[in-house]
Amino acid sequence: MTKTVHIYSTGSCNGQTREGFARVLIERDNEKKPMMFHYHDTTSKRSLMQGLIDGALQLNEPCHVVLVTSSRLALEKAAVGEGPNRDLIYELYRVLSFKGCTYAFDFREGQGIELNKFILAG
Repeated sequence: MTKTVHIYSTGSCNGQTREGFARVLIERDNEKKPMMFHYHDTTSKRSLMQGLIDGALQLNEPCHVVLVTSSRLALEKAAVGEGPNRDLIYELYRVLSFKGCTYAFDFREGQGIELNKFILAG
């Protein structure tokens, strides 16, 4: 049976300095691992997406990954080669494929505060 892993990610960025970060929580086998990643020359959305990628890079075995964010990622646009962040969407798909993982998205729009609290409590 394939294990299910949840990767939660939120992103934030200072619009003036373009310094950003992602809060990430990996949840598997009743264990939670919180992480924070810092980025340069970025946006809040790109930080969130890079957090999903960095979270996926932590996986050490094939599994089913549920990617949880509070923001939609314009997957439909990326599928037809459009959207400003399609490079990160393609990179996320590449990492998950390389790791042998299947995946699903869980977009929790309007729940950013709750998602941040959940990750911080990790």
